[in-house]
Amino acid sequence: MTSTYFLAAVIGWYLVIVSLIVLLRQRLVAGIVSDILGQRALLFFMGLVSLVIGLLLVISHNVWVMSWPVIITLIGWLTLITGILRMAFPDVSLRMGQWWQRRPVAIIVITVIYLLIGLLLLYQVYGARLGL
Repeated sequence: MTSTYFLAAVIGWYLVIVSLIVLLRQRLVAGIVSDILGQRALLFFMGLVSLVIGLLLVISHNVWVMSWPVIITLIGWLTLITGILRMAFPDVSLRMGQWWQRRPVAIIVITVIYLLIGLLLLYQVYGARLGL
């Protein structure tokens, strides 16, 4: 399995699993997000983790093609930028989190988009390679 397919499988499964949890356990997730937003140190730590994951993705898979592997590259860059912003501007991260909390329909829409991206990546890993 090449690194593109490996990363597509990991990211695809991550997006599908987390999206389903967010969609099926909305009240639980909303409470957890509220707890996280109340802890600046945790927001900073999440930024640090995002920074590391983003760097790993960008360094290992900076592939700019007109095909599905660019999704992995874009996710890597977005994760890296998110990590930097969370660490450098924690108040902005806090306000963004609060903005999302006030818009549950927007959360559902973006979660469904994440779910579809995850399914697309998993299709490329498993389905397309089998000729489905």
